[in-house]
Amino acid sequence: MRLKRDVLDSFRAFCLAFNVTPYPWQLKDFGEATRRLNGRFVYRVAGISAPRGDGKSFAASAVGLWRLIAGPAPQDIISAALDIDGAKVIIDHASRIVRANPDLDHVIDIQAGALLVPSTGSRWTVVSREHTSSRGRHPDLVLYDECGWARDDELFASLLAGQASVPDPLMLVVSTVGRRRVGPLWNVKTLAEAGEASVLWRWHGENLSPRVTREFIERQRRLLLPGQFAREHQNAWVDAADSFTAAAEVDAAMGTGWTEQIEGRPGAAYVVFVDLGAVHDPSVIAIGHEDDGKAYIDRLVTFQGSREAPVSLDAVERTLRDLAGRFTIRLIRIESWQGLSAVQSLQRAGLPVELFSPTAKAHSEEWPVLAGRLSGRTLVLPPHARLREELLNLVYEVGPQGVRVIDRGSVHQDHAVAVRGVVAQFSTVRPGEGWIAYAKSEAERTSTPPTDHHDAPIVVVPEDDAAARVQEHQRCRISGFKRTIVVGDRLVCAKCGCPLGLAPAHATPPIVGECPIDISSWRFQ
Repeated sequence: MRLKRDVLDSFRAFCLAFNVTPYPWQLKDFGEATRRLNGRFVYRVAGISAPRGDGKSFAASAVGLWRLIAGPAPQDIISAALDIDGAKVIIDHASRIVRANPDLDHVIDIQAGALLVPSTGSRWTVVSREHTSSRGRHPDLVLYDECGWARDDELFASLLAGQASVPDPLMLVVSTVGRRRVGPLWNVKTLAEAGEASVLWRWHGENLSPRVTREFIERQRRLLLPGQFAREHQNAWVDAADSFTAAAEVDAAMGTGWTEQIEGRPGAAYVVFVDLGAVHDPSVIAIGHEDDGKAYIDRLVTFQGSREAPVSLDAVERTLRDLAGRFTIRLIRIESWQGLSAVQSLQRAGLPVELFSPTAKAHSEEWPVLAGRLSGRTLVLPPHARLREELLNLVYEVGPQGVRVIDRGSVHQDHAVAVRGVVAQFSTVRPGEGWIAYAKSEAERTSTPPTDHHDAPIVVVPEDDAAARVQEHQRCRISGFKRTIVVGDRLVCAKCGCPLGLAPAHATPPIVGECPIDISSWRFQ
């Protein structure tokens, strides 16, 4: 295949010649990442980070095809990712481009996990995340996908070292940001921002793909945890934003003067949740009611067992019978198969009791209800040191089965589980939507220590677009930005331009302070 000179040295020209149609942002960023001068790449390493669904892998596949046919033969190209399947994503995109273009299809052989050009000996293959799998290779081009989530730097370092003897190398890393401010992607960002001329860094916090609609983003905002949403769709590093709740929220719930109740109030209907333990974990009974939109926890009864004296289910059952005589109970839920005999016994006594199966799905639907109550200040708790410690010990994590809430350290979540079980019985929220109120509160909690941003530019947001202001300011909160300045007679956020009220009298800029947390108090002109 004979290629024009401009195609050999220009990614943009290649896309035009072979009818590959990246989005405008892709053409701009990937065009700069692959810019050539005097027959060589300007950048030795290029990192491009954008939110999920923005088309990073597609654009990287176009770069791979360009070098496969336009680079000096024989080209050796490697696709790497977190695993083999992930590494195949870019090469699969490239295979579809090849099949759609007769000229490319004529010269490129598509194989399982590889693209080959028989006439030149150029090859494009995938490697596993084990760095030993690529040792001995000296690739001209490395395409490393989702490296922000890599466990360590081993594969990145091995591939980069393998390019040491290559006359015109390029390592292109594309990824959303990772969970932590460490790893290959963070290192690329740090090097570029420190002024390393051979390293390029391009970052986007807004999804620029025309296929990703505002409705989809808003639905994701409702369904995902705030830290998860910030990482996936705002492309923000929020490695300290995994706490389930804040001390201020728990203290507000316990600071109303409400105390544990001896008996129920006339006309009130109560629900009970029982979290059964046996040896190390206590058994906990929680009873509560709802009044005027608020959930009240009336009693917490704890049974602590030991190896020598496990919790007696008979004692739990006797306590439930006693509570049924003091409170008008609408429903008793007992969690764990261990409670089956107690359920059957209490049912024979005429009490409204049922067995609750502790499945991952049930937990994922109930924890957001408790989170929403705490952040929305609609949960009233009696002062309880152990419950407070448990709530503040909870974190959420994202695993293969989705989002789950766990406890960290030696403090278990038995009392928190019992309270969760009570408030969930008051909920009419559909599964998945319980994070809405929680997200509003959590997005405004600073997840990283504040840093000095005296030279940060002011981002101008249209006066009539309140939603845009809120979204931009949430990013400020997530990134730890807290500086305010005076513009005219107004106090505004120095980064996003959100109006924060009238400036103090005789104020001279800059004023350093913290933007208000309560966005409901904002007023937009």
